[in-house]
Amino acid sequence: AGAAFAVSGCGNSEKPEQVIPVSFNHGVASGDPLHNQVIIWTRVTPTDATYAGAVSVAWQMAMDNNFNEIVKSGSFTTNPDRDFTVKEDVMGLEPAQNYFYRFMVGDEISQVGETKTLHKDGMDTIKMAVVSCSNYPFGYFHGYRAIADNGPFDVVLHLGDYIYERGDGGYGSPNAQSMGRMLDPPHEIVSLSDYRLRYALYKTDDDLQAIHRKYPFICAWDDHEFTNNSYSTGALNHDETEGDWATRRRAATKAFMEWLPVRVPIAELPTGRSFNFGKLATLAMLDTRIVGRERPLEYGLDVELDENQKPDYAAFHKRLEEEERSLLGAEQEAWLDKTLEKSVTDGIPWQILGQQIIMSYRPEPPLSSVFTPEEMKKFSGGEQLSMAVAEEQGGFYNPDAWDGYQPVRRRVFDMFEKHPGNPVVLTGDTHSCWAMSLTDKMGGKHYGAEFGTGAITSPGRGNRIGKVKQVEQAYYDHMDHMAYVSILGRGYMTLTITPEDTTASWYFVSDIEKKEFDLTKRKTLKYTLGDCADGKVTLEDIPNK
Repeated sequence: AGAAFAVSGCGNSEKPEQVIPVSFNHGVASGDPLHNQVIIWTRVTPTDATYAGAVSVAWQMAMDNNFNEIVKSGSFTTNPDRDFTVKEDVMGLEPAQNYFYRFMVGDEISQVGETKTLHKDGMDTIKMAVVSCSNYPFGYFHGYRAIADNGPFDVVLHLGDYIYERGDGGYGSPNAQSMGRMLDPPHEIVSLSDYRLRYALYKTDDDLQAIHRKYPFICAWDDHEFTNNSYSTGALNHDETEGDWATRRRAATKAFMEWLPVRVPIAELPTGRSFNFGKLATLAMLDTRIVGRERPLEYGLDVELDENQKPDYAAFHKRLEEEERSLLGAEQEAWLDKTLEKSVTDGIPWQILGQQIIMSYRPEPPLSSVFTPEEMKKFSGGEQLSMAVAEEQGGFYNPDAWDGYQPVRRRVFDMFEKHPGNPVVLTGDTHSCWAMSLTDKMGGKHYGAEFGTGAITSPGRGNRIGKVKQVEQAYYDHMDHMAYVSILGRGYMTLTITPEDTTASWYFVSDIEKKEFDLTKRKTLKYTLGDCADGKVTLEDIPNK
């Protein structure tokens, strides 16, 4: 396995003269595992809140949780320049091995974390948990707790929206205060100190600490680690009153790199990172949001009027289908092509893409058979527009997803044809669950499978418009490549990869506003190796036991 960047093995070279009293308030974490190395992470909080010097943090990695058999150890010097975070890339480890790790400053010892390296060779089964969209003020992170308690997993994939940028009352449950889920800082985050405080708040959550303590993460960002509907040069939720976009983007990037166990230097933007799980699967982590994304076209901004002075939605849809707009960026596209080529050339059967937004063709279907005109008038302006356009045009594209960057999608599908393997695309962002055959048009060729995970806490479309079962049926009726949709409910997805098939299962928690919850497996689908070779993929429904 490889990575786009390497991380130095030490922090700032400045050395403290004595032991600085600290506490470990934000748990421990590990991430970006390879067959012989893994990143371990923590953050120290000096007891003296005004302390602005360095702190030397010792770390140990052992074969047992009592640390009787320590295999690696060292020290890391952190300071305010990195918000007192510690990120050590531990090298020289054994493949497919479970390890325990901890950190120490004087007599103060962190929690003990568990982690695991990847297989180097062989076709051993892989089990992943896949999550996205964890919005603190909407409720408790029960999905994280359920994953921590229901392993084992080789890795957790976080596909973005690890934090949200809004302030109190901006995007959250009206019951946030009674749940003890108020935000820090209370306003929308814009500055570096704001972003750091928001990560610090999230990292005090017991359930988030539990899942990080149990498994290594592989993380991608989406938009809310920056702000809503971000792209390379701006964002829908950013204006000049909030300062310079490039400054805000750098602040959000730095905080992300400090607070998450990713193998990317704090000063760099992440592009492609790939991971080989033995000889069974290659995981390529993409950035579809920041590095290469051009501003998406918008119905409210970019639709022109026709000769009758009415919005020309047909012409707008044609632009989405044909106009060249950057999504990945040329460098990342070239990297993905080489990554897929190497994976297939090496005889690795599965090519997994971890990314943010729905890749397959998936326009919103007409819903006039579900809602009356009077019912539609009660919805938000955006929902009304979506339904009106879907009725007029036979569908409503989401310009924020790959449907808004269709020439880029065609090039990725061309890569799948040029390097014939077994593609599986993993998707977050939508707060809903999806399974479909990868295609770029109705009745078109299938290039693989796409599985989308629901949200840990953020609400789905079903929360907004109701009539959930009827709306879901409209998706099935409208698209014959759609195998599963759930637009209501919070939870996570698991992926089990074997030499014969890849199986996705969706799990839901009963209530995110109560401390107690039940966990239900809702759906399981199987994608069989080689099924895409004839251009038609059928995802097999596996009954729940």
